[in-house]
Amino acid sequence: MKSMIKKTLCLALALMMGLALLPVHAEQADKKPLEGKHLVIAMSPDFMFFETISTTDETGYEGLDIDIIKHLSKELGFTFEITPMAFASLVGALQTGGVDFVISGMSYTEARAEVVDFSNPYASTKVGCVTLVGSPIDSPEKLEGQTIACSQGTNYENVIKGIKGTTLKTYQGQAAVGMAVAQGSDGVVAGLTSSNGSKKLVATVLGANGEALLTYFTLNEGVADQYSIAFPKGSELKDLFNAELEKMTASGLLPDLIQKWLY
Repeated sequence: MKSMIKKTLCLALALMMGLALLPVHAEQADKKPLEGKHLVIAMSPDFMFFETISTTDETGYEGLDIDIIKHLSKELGFTFEITPMAFASLVGALQTGGVDFVISGMSYTEARAEVVDFSNPYASTKVGCVTLVGSPIDSPEKLEGQTIACSQGTNYENVIKGIKGTTLKTYQGQAAVGMAVAQGSDGVVAGLTSSNGSKKLVATVLGANGEALLTYFTLNEGVADQYSIAFPKGSELKDLFNAELEKMTASGLLPDLIQKWLY
């Protein structure tokens, strides 16, 4: 009889211990990789369709990169704040440890990769060139020897430097590039940005009667921008973000967001 009571007590104790452990195990299984983390994000919010200031989005910004951030935050469990700055300052902010990552329509370059880590590319666009309506410069070949503008610190600087005989002028943001072309500031006759940004400039840089001042064409098929998220060297975020970007692609969410914002 004592033996039976002892066995019953042992079984009851084991069952109670098992039940007590279940919520802990379930909680651990449900915990997201970056739960409890608060990340600081740097971006230059003047890249049309990728990140611009918004009066309606709760983050204060809108665009492809913003929608990607919000999804990553939800799936990985982190909260975030966005620190706006000039594009040319983004890599430096990563190097000094002032921010956790950069998502700002940034392209991989070998020079940048020496000092920061990049995610796998999440989007790609052709390079566009805006010129004045009626300009004789209507093809990539006619850019040779011209004064061409782009946003400061972007990969478009390298593209312009690679065109024979050009003079490079840089400005802060796409809008400033568009106005420089429209006004012929500093002798600028053309400006490079993404093909999507070129479309936006054509639609928004207008004359006094609402007429388009700019037109655009794209550079050859071999020239394109691939955009990645940038991290400080050795960041744990890189692999986590790559895995989540793969899931977004496989589910169709990322292609849908790209279609929404870029096409």
